[in-house]
Amino acid sequence: MNKSFYGSLALSNIKKNAKNYVPYMLTCIISIMIFYIMAAIVQNPDVTKLLGGTTLKGLLGFGCGIVGIFSAIFLFYTNSFLIKQRKKELALYNILGMAKRHVGKVFFLETLITSLVSMAAGLLGGVILGKLAFLLVLKVMQVTLPMKYTFSLSAALMTILVFGIIFFVVLLCNLGRIRLSNPIELLAGGRQGEKEPKTKWILVLLGAAAMGTGYYLALSIVSPLQALMNFFVAVILVIAGTYLLFTAGSIALLKMLKKNRKFYYKTEHFTAVSGMLYRMKRNAAGLASICILSTMVLVTIATTVSMQVGVENVIDKNMPNDIQIRSYEKLNKKQQQELQFQVMDKMKEYNIDVDQMIEYDYLSAAGVKEPGNLTPSPQVALDKKIVEMYVIPIEGTSLETKYGPLAEDEIIVGGDEPITESTIELNGMAFNVKDGESSFVTAPEMGAMAKLYYILVANEKVKKQVYNSSSDKTLMSEGYYIGLDVSDSSKDQAAAAAKSLSKETPGGIRVEEKTMVAADFHGIYGGLLFVGIFLGFLFLVATVLIIYYKQITEGYEDSERYHIMQKVGMSQAEVRKSIRSQILLVFFLPLIVAVVHVAGSFNMMSKLLAALQLTDIWLFVICTAVTILVFIVIYVIVYSLTAREYYKLVK
Repeated sequence: MNKSFYGSLALSNIKKNAKNYVPYMLTCIISIMIFYIMAAIVQNPDVTKLLGGTTLKGLLGFGCGIVGIFSAIFLFYTNSFLIKQRKKELALYNILGMAKRHVGKVFFLETLITSLVSMAAGLLGGVILGKLAFLLVLKVMQVTLPMKYTFSLSAALMTILVFGIIFFVVLLCNLGRIRLSNPIELLAGGRQGEKEPKTKWILVLLGAAAMGTGYYLALSIVSPLQALMNFFVAVILVIAGTYLLFTAGSIALLKMLKKNRKFYYKTEHFTAVSGMLYRMKRNAAGLASICILSTMVLVTIATTVSMQVGVENVIDKNMPNDIQIRSYEKLNKKQQQELQFQVMDKMKEYNIDVDQMIEYDYLSAAGVKEPGNLTPSPQVALDKKIVEMYVIPIEGTSLETKYGPLAEDEIIVGGDEPITESTIELNGMAFNVKDGESSFVTAPEMGAMAKLYYILVANEKVKKQVYNSSSDKTLMSEGYYIGLDVSDSSKDQAAAAAKSLSKETPGGIRVEEKTMVAADFHGIYGGLLFVGIFLGFLFLVATVLIIYYKQITEGYEDSERYHIMQKVGMSQAEVRKSIRSQILLVFFLPLIVAVVHVAGSFNMMSKLLAALQLTDIWLFVICTAVTILVFIVIYVIVYSLTAREYYKLVK
């Protein structure tokens, strides 16, 4: 055969199957574009110079890995839809005399054409939209400095390598299928149905057990540390339970509907339920995939948007003072005074006006909060209410001036949660709780992993009593803190002064300045938002494509069946009603389950956000609710459009 014949045939096949190929290629283009944009920003040398740039590069590098892995899995999945629709066509090639190697050449050229077009369009789109994406990154990180965005050859080569491997492996799989099949099997494969599956109660029970265990883990979590340790286990269990219940549970449900005579023996229900039973094994996997992807979209967007909206509150919580100096070692009074003088001399050197200075030494301890009791203890079970306690003597400090002197049996307690008790035991020592502010000091390092409690006590003597009353001092330490608030006219010099002071202080002392800490948080939260938006969009595209292919596949398979129904007396209206019943039953179930999954994961996700120091639950509730509403609107639009395509095919 003439070599040009294969090329012409490959182009003709792509055009003829455009309804199937165009969505597939669009998905490839979007995946390539997202991968390139992320890789290009990672490779941009100017990003490293940003405050928080290293964090951003790490997050985007992680995002590239997720996009690559997900694209490989998803393109293999969608490729199976394309192959099934073309089995009859490929069988005809064999029957008309084309050898398998000739069919393989056509397949090779089709894959080459679609891959090159997708790669070129994806890279071109990535280069064009990359500048906009880079500006978005700078915006969410609140960067005002001029930054360059240029074409990245290394990012382009990495993109070509990753997706070239994916396309090559997809081609090998397709060629393997052709080699192992015969014309009769291919001819039947394009429209072969499935036998009515049996109800597999063992799988139903396993699915229910996996789902129940996953939900229990998610709902019973009480601390961010426990959430981090149980997150992946719970996710895997819920995914497994979802697939098992969609596969086996949906069959059991349909058979129960079939036994319900009042429901089943209606024209629209009869055709929908009986039709779904014959193909449920294949449909269930697709519907479960839609459900899982929908859940991923909702969780990814809701969490990252919540973090970005709440970032300023997180910064204020971590940096209540403009400059913070913290010693992680106990300092005696002389050392404390020397550090104070050193700090104030540095402020004078940089002409910084200090509006307020607070200083205190403290005892930190991990422990457990129970009603009427705070107990420092290194032996903390993950299912307990883990807290981080800071015991602060106020005698002779600015805090005593602010709150007044305390008797030795009095304390002021503040922190993440209010204390309602009038008396409380601290390591077995009883104290009267005096009214005070709910928050008055900076959040310490472990604040992300546990609830914080700041306990003001009368003097050093009481602090020592608390320390000595603990039998195990493994997680107890003493330190010293200075916080400075500077005038508005001095804020520009504060960062330089803090950097200089940090170089001159010993290793056990940490100096932080608010704008520098804010840059780190904007780098983390902004990077997560950027990655979240791109991944959420990719998951959404995947969801839409699965729904589309599912409808097209169902339309092809049901076309002959519904024509027969019309021939035996069903009207167009009855056919449309039957289609609507089937689509509503099948395609809205994943959406409902996805929303249930999001609700079930809310407790765990809120604890994970707390690990990133976002503790505003109502903000997360609002962002989650808005995300769900927007997604439902998109889902309904997609359903409406694909339902039309389905009806055109069966009509």
